[in-house]
Order: sequence, then structure tokens, then C-alpha cells
Amino acid sequence: MQDESVLEEALRLGPALRAFLKRRGHGEEARDLVQDLFVLLLSRPGRFTSSAPGPLRSLLFAVAWRIGANASRRRRPLGVLDGEADLLPAPALDPEARALLADRARRAAAALDSLPEGTRRALLLVADEGMSPAEAARTLGIREEALRARLCRGRRRIAGILEEDR
Repeated sequence: MQDESVLEEALRLGPALRAFLKRRGHGEEARDLVQDLFVLLLSRPGRFTSSAPGPLRSLLFAVAWRIGANASRRRRPLGVLDGEADLLPAPALDPEARALLADRARRAAAALDSLPEGTRRALLLVADEGMSPAEAARTLGIREEALRARLCRGRRRIAGILEEDR
């Protein structure tokens, strides 16, 4: 019965998991990665159990993150803005302002990429995925206080890197 609830929750979260993986840079591969998640859930009955919906959601996002990370290791990492500065949504800006914005976005992405993986994951789950700190902490398997410390360190480090580049 526990396996059925995990699969039901995974089916319910399927679109959100796909969107999560797309935002992590997996593009159209996200659909296949979510299917990999279902294969994993079905191939290991009883392995993924949870007593409450919140932690189960966190567990599924954590497993999806891991599957995406494994897929990223199997291929060349995607550059966030590799030559795609013209795709930034800034139609009302003049070319110079657009170039400055694209440069700042590249520096911010590089600063994020320079963070330790745990800190980067914490920032992305809260800022990009909209998870609460408690939910992000469950997803990462750490205490909420530890997550808040990672968020603070990560934000300070990114601000410092961006300030140095000025």
C-alpha cells in the first residue's frame, strides 16, 4: 500500500518534477528523467516510503534532483548563457544595456556555479523552486537551521563575487 501512495504522489507531481528538471537545464530530456524516476520507484518496491505528504514530496524532488545530476555527469555540462544573451527578455533596452544585463546574468550564473553543491542546491530549491526552508531542508536531508546557514553563506558569497566584478 505504501508503494501505491508513493506512485500516486509521483504521478500527481509528474508535471512539477518535469518543470523542476527543465529549470535545472535538462530541457526536453526532463520528460525522460521523470520516466527514469518512475522506473526507479517501480523497480525498488518498499524502498521509498513516507508517512506524510510533505516529506514524500521532498523525497521525490530529492530523487529527481539525483537522477538529473547523474544525467548531467554523463554529458557535457550545459552553460547557462553560452552565447544566448540575445534570448534574455529585455526588448525595451538599448543594445549596450542589454549587453550589460547579459554580462551580469553570466556573472551571476558563474557565481552560483562556484558555490559548493550543497549551498547551490539549497539556494535553488528555495529561490528557484519556491520551496519553504523546512521543505528544502527535508529534500536535502538536513536540519532547517543548517539550510538557513547555507542560504545565508551562499547569498553573501554571490553578492561578494558580483561586487568584486564591478
